[in-house]
Amino acid sequence: MRKRALTLILFAALALSVSACGRPAGETSSASSIHEEAAPSELTEADVLAAYEKAAEVYDWFDLCSLPTSGDPVAEDGNPYDPKQAGLSYRAVAHQSLKTYADLDVCVRSCFTQELADKLMGSGTGYRDIDGRLYSADGARGSSIYLKGKAARAEQTDENHWAVTVTFYADSYEWEVPLATVGYSQKTLDYIKTPDGWRFSTFCPSDALDETAKTVFHFSYGAPSTMEQENAQNWSSLKLACWLLHADGAFSEGPGDYFALRLLNHPDEWFAALSVFPDSPWEQRDFVIAHPAWSIYAWHPDQENVRLEELLDTYQPKSDAETTLLNALKEAWLQVNQLHQDDANATFCLVANEQCLTLGKKSGAYPWLYKDFPEKPTSVGTGDNGEKVYAFSYGGVDVKYVTYSDEDGEASFVSRMETASPAVKTWWGVSVGDKEDDILAVYPDAEYTDRIRAEDGDGAWVWPGDEEMLGSHITFYMKNGTISEILMENLLD
Repeated sequence: MRKRALTLILFAALALSVSACGRPAGETSSASSIHEEAAPSELTEADVLAAYEKAAEVYDWFDLCSLPTSGDPVAEDGNPYDPKQAGLSYRAVAHQSLKTYADLDVCVRSCFTQELADKLMGSGTGYRDIDGRLYSADGARGSSIYLKGKAARAEQTDENHWAVTVTFYADSYEWEVPLATVGYSQKTLDYIKTPDGWRFSTFCPSDALDETAKTVFHFSYGAPSTMEQENAQNWSSLKLACWLLHADGAFSEGPGDYFALRLLNHPDEWFAALSVFPDSPWEQRDFVIAHPAWSIYAWHPDQENVRLEELLDTYQPKSDAETTLLNALKEAWLQVNQLHQDDANATFCLVANEQCLTLGKKSGAYPWLYKDFPEKPTSVGTGDNGEKVYAFSYGGVDVKYVTYSDEDGEASFVSRMETASPAVKTWWGVSVGDKEDDILAVYPDAEYTDRIRAEDGDGAWVWPGDEEMLGSHITFYMKNGTISEILMENLLD
């Protein structure tokens, strides 16, 4: 029951802009492709993704938003524009590399096959050659309101073809609470080797989210959602995962349990379904990926814990994304066991190199459940009762502990941890370099004292804020308005 209560506490807790028609590395002219002469083996995934970013910006000039313009409007014949006359107004394109219509044509054809480029440069594009300069009829359409972001991956299918899979992520929860449209859709683009070099033969705009895709879900986290959850056990792993992105409290219990059991009972389906998560822009993605580790430890019998350990040891990832998922689960499983060993808990935890260093009792011999600790700690004397005192440093944290014997055999007690490294965080995310508001956001009961000062600095915030500071507590030393050092210490337990 205790570990369940603690785990409940723990649970509480568009593409890159490029200069599209600038000369890519290795090109000798603006009309050439990125890898005109490259052999298939010389074209890497990074090269293909760079080509995609370039092509995406160019394609959007024809579909999403036209090139920027400046100056007075003119008619298509170049005369001053008269709004009383039928027709569009045009303004000169304001782009460093695109001065003429021919510049635009060369740019487009450096990205796309002849057939696709002909379609883009057709008469309905809104771009005109007026008096030798490139003009545009300003135009833009609204992007999908459900689009959260996108990610792209590239895979070579044969020596003359690459497939670029673009994943478009949906999430409307921020502005549609308690409703949410969450999920993703994908487009696969063909990047092919032509006589002119590598070109895209198919493409899509940068907001090509398909809101009707079977992988896009519509949820309600209000009162009606209780009925919606009744069938959660029949949901796919992806739907369960998307639900958990914004579910908390009672809304997460049933679906969260089904999600964890799905990993144990159908791991191939779970990993395949979650493969879109590592590259996603969802703020709670890491929580959802790690959820089964915490849930199985807290709510399931020991045999399920054993099953998860075996799965983490034996599962063979089928892609880079699955490898990322597996490593995240292993990390979470390590953390949950570190946090729950003996009397330790997340309240007094410093996270260094993804491991949870905690105050309190540790069973067995050093290094307990931790990995990559120094081979031998340093002996620094004896305590008040003759117990041996040791110290070591790991990941920017200096640790002190004592060893003793009890009814369970050899044991240790970590009494002090301190860090001045910004890379180290408390379990709730506070680190060196943060400010007072960052402390109070997660430790609202912390109290300020000027009796404790950083070297050549200010006072300190202490949590819990009691005068005697006995038992376990956290001290945030301040200097020039920011945290300069964090100390976790147990003075008397």
